[in-house]
Amino acid sequence: MRSENIKYILSILLIFAVTVAQAQRDTTLTQEVEVVKAYNPTISDANKINDMPKIEEEEHQKPTFNYSIFSQPIFNAFSVNELKAATVSMPPEENTGLGLVRAGLGNYNKPYGEVFFNSQNTKNTIFGLHGKHLSSHGKLKLEGGDKVKAPFSENEAEMFIKHLFRSSILSVNLDFTHNGFNYYGYPVDSIPAVLKEEDQEINYLGQRQTFSKGGINISLQSENNNRKDFTFDFNFLYDYFGTKTDQREHFGEFSADINKPLNTGSAILNAGITFVKADNVFNRHLDTMATSQQMWFTVKPAYYLGGDMANITIGFNTWIVQDNNADLVAKITPNVRLNFAPVKEIINIFAGVDGNYVNNHYSKIAYENPFIDPEHDVINSFERLHFYGGFDGKFATKTNFKLSVDYSMINEQPLYYLFEYVYPLVDNINNSPDPSIVDNDFKIMYDDMDLLKFNAEIFHTASEKLDLLLTGNYYVYKMNEQEQAWNLPDWDAKLSLGYKITDQLSVSSDIYAIGARTALILESQGFSDLTTVALPPIQKSYNLNTVIDMNFNASYKITQNFSLFGQLNNFGFQKYERWFGYPVQSFNFLAGLSYAF
Repeated sequence: MRSENIKYILSILLIFAVTVAQAQRDTTLTQEVEVVKAYNPTISDANKINDMPKIEEEEHQKPTFNYSIFSQPIFNAFSVNELKAATVSMPPEENTGLGLVRAGLGNYNKPYGEVFFNSQNTKNTIFGLHGKHLSSHGKLKLEGGDKVKAPFSENEAEMFIKHLFRSSILSVNLDFTHNGFNYYGYPVDSIPAVLKEEDQEINYLGQRQTFSKGGINISLQSENNNRKDFTFDFNFLYDYFGTKTDQREHFGEFSADINKPLNTGSAILNAGITFVKADNVFNRHLDTMATSQQMWFTVKPAYYLGGDMANITIGFNTWIVQDNNADLVAKITPNVRLNFAPVKEIINIFAGVDGNYVNNHYSKIAYENPFIDPEHDVINSFERLHFYGGFDGKFATKTNFKLSVDYSMINEQPLYYLFEYVYPLVDNINNSPDPSIVDNDFKIMYDDMDLLKFNAEIFHTASEKLDLLLTGNYYVYKMNEQEQAWNLPDWDAKLSLGYKITDQLSVSSDIYAIGARTALILESQGFSDLTTVALPPIQKSYNLNTVIDMNFNASYKITQNFSLFGQLNNFGFQKYERWFGYPVQSFNFLAGLSYAF
């Protein structure tokens, strides 16, 4: 009787939550809105399709420890098409070797080398090493007609150890990355003559920047996700980040997840502490060059009730942030989620409401947009409410799907723009008028934003030889002050296809698409003749075209140890700008040889 009552109550709560979410969407859609993409949207792991495609060992996609929902060449941090293994590929063949060495060359003067080493399978411990180098020394043509040097380099080294206990896995990862690139971009017009002078210091055009990051990650994860068992998981992370422009960041974080079974459900607690310190930045509170330092305390208690067919989680999220140069900040959001599975493993309906306080620390923003002002100190964003709902499951035995809708209300959303300024006369310009120059490093403005997002995912495996993955997101938003969500698209999509033609030959293709975007330049008007008050800048907007980036990969096994590989990136020869003024490489390829040992 008690079980029936619980199911009855959960069903009522589920209908109520979906009704509220629907009402919220209906209200929003009747308003006048502009359509662009939200800032860096993500999907929680709990909502994703479970049976995701596996990466084939032959393609050798390295393990990644960074979040990513829609990682693709057009979003490469250094505005070139990053050379990756296919996203969807065939199941790995049995390989009892120790490792792999890959080497290749491509156009745009692009050398590539990568090595993997893994210990032989042992009873409880796995050990591995990985190193990579990829660089390019080519030139790119800007929209204004100038041809500029746009070199980049990516260097990675990492070591991991995993030890399996009876019911948990202890992981230790050490990693170091060193990435370099140029500030090579300039928007719309040809580059002003003053910027072509040797050792010019007006903006960053032609200057070199590097990002160096080293860290350690130690985690303990329980293998058993059953709410009926007591579990204690933890994660410790420390990263040191440095730039060529002399910014330094220390980032340390410790978090723990505890699940305690009780008579009628389970008590859940996620708690953690984060320390972040950045040197030589323009401190947003002091309005001068200084150090920025914050201490974060996070507590997220919840209670889980129900079973496999229907369950509910009720709790709240809290953050307390101590900034050395500002008042103490405290944030709280609800955390409620309902799940209902009328047909087990076929369909699951979910709905909920939560929120998030986003730590926009230095290295996070730098990797998101490497061409940002290197002295940046960005305000933290607060997603005060996030409503979501949808369903996932299976159309058929080999076809998984997910459909969902999210609605978020966000405060202090960062938006990127470029600034145009009339610089004082420079001596060696033959008495030319003062030049009007666009700074080619991005600045940040903030606005409150309401975001409505629609998401769809389908994964289908037709046989052991064919996999297909299709994902798409459509975004509707309303800004509080700004006319647009600058530089953010209104939709994105990805299609990945992998096919194993023979035991020796495998091919795959990825197509990435991103909707039209609107970029912004703020033009300075200087000061009024009658007062010393600065005049408001003039907004100049520019449309960036829709992007369709097509990529193709192939691998051919010559012998058990030797293989040939080839990658064609952007073979649609589309010229586009990932960041305003910064075009990416057009058609580029990479080919080489792999040796397994």
